[in-house]
Amino acid sequence: MKITFHGGVGEVTGSRHLLETKDASVLLDCGLFQGHRRESIAKNRDLPFVPSRFDAVLLSHAHIDHSGGLPILAKRGLTAPIFCTAPTVDLCEIMLLDSAHLQEEDAKFFNKIHAEDGERIEPLYGEDDARAALALLSPVGYDEEFRPARGLRARLLDAGHVLGSAMIQVDAAMGAHRRRILFTGDLGRRESLLMRPAGIPSAVDYLIIESTYGGRRHEPLGDAEARLGELVRATVEENGRLLIPSFALERTQEILFLLRRLRRRNAIPMVPVFLDSPMATQITEIFTRRPEWFRAPIDGDPDPFGLEDLKILRTPDQSKSLNERNGPFIVISASGMCEGGRILHHLRNNLDRDDTTILIVGYQAEGTLGRRLFERAKKVKIFGLEHSVWARVETLQSLSAHADGDDLAWFVKSLNPRPRRIFLVHGGTENREALAARLKADGIERVSSPGLSESFMLD
Repeated sequence: MKITFHGGVGEVTGSRHLLETKDASVLLDCGLFQGHRRESIAKNRDLPFVPSRFDAVLLSHAHIDHSGGLPILAKRGLTAPIFCTAPTVDLCEIMLLDSAHLQEEDAKFFNKIHAEDGERIEPLYGEDDARAALALLSPVGYDEEFRPARGLRARLLDAGHVLGSAMIQVDAAMGAHRRRILFTGDLGRRESLLMRPAGIPSAVDYLIIESTYGGRRHEPLGDAEARLGELVRATVEENGRLLIPSFALERTQEILFLLRRLRRRNAIPMVPVFLDSPMATQITEIFTRRPEWFRAPIDGDPDPFGLEDLKILRTPDQSKSLNERNGPFIVISASGMCEGGRILHHLRNNLDRDDTTILIVGYQAEGTLGRRLFERAKKVKIFGLEHSVWARVETLQSLSAHADGDDLAWFVKSLNPRPRRIFLVHGGTENREALAARLKADGIERVSSPGLSESFMLD
């Protein structure tokens, strides 16, 4: 049995891991690489495998860095089923079509403003490719055993990261023995606003675990509400604008939930809140319809994401109208790393205003616009054009949906018996090294940090 790491190693996007036996070929996740435009496009276009040869794809959750490459697989001949949870099916129906639409629209806009210099880009895939991938999705319930390929049995276990997220457990027949592989996908925190915490699986032989925050300790979750309240009050006092680039899945719902709690306590004044992301709007509606899929919010609130002055912007014209509006107001818009979507247009029109605050509320991968803002760059490029940054940039780090170093170490140490080997993925070099050192200090050996396209034999 062999595992090859084709993405999400040494970086936090492009999760793709290929599990092969003499009888089966199964891909764990197929996410998009995100970061520097040219480098990401090259990595996403150049597949190191032949999708038509897969027996199955096992998908941990709907975030684009885990699911966004599925339409590329369909475009290149994938016909095998894609197994995931039912919530992930619902979310992918929104997110993959939105991803295709954004790529087409962003390419069109980029090519328009670069018409004179002849620079052009092409979308990775279109809506037809996304629909072809969606037709392959096959839902299974948490803890339900299924057989993705000959000699393999699998289960999806609640990962506690986002709605429908799963750890992927695969049991493989190896002669007279079986070996259990556990891929955590993105592992949630032990403490979460909305999600139930992940359980501890048993008898894991090979562990593939994320390390996004392997070298850091998150700020206490309880700090998020107070910090958000401070920024909202400051925005109102300054008659300004608060722009929140937010992931459509989970982070948007958490922001709405916190604003709702602040408002119910009269801790913030009434201020217009614009949800300017069709995808985030649809996902919030899924949360509202299916509360059984996540941990019911406390306080017995029947409408945890509802605000009296929440305005949903559905059309591009409604979005553009904010450019002419006077403050104060709040805009929540995708994408969370500022790599596409309507947030780019809001930033383009407001970065040079000193009455604007940009609130970074999630992880920002290397090479993304969000990362440059997070690092307080004075000048940034949007659609290839340079903009000066006069807006104030603030961060809210306590809302992360990823386990931190403490959570990850606790998870590994809770496995009994200890895995035969541990592979650290989905993390930058610094965080992977920090987690590896921590595990070694705890007496946990045989920890590997794979390189891109590196293979390991599993005995």
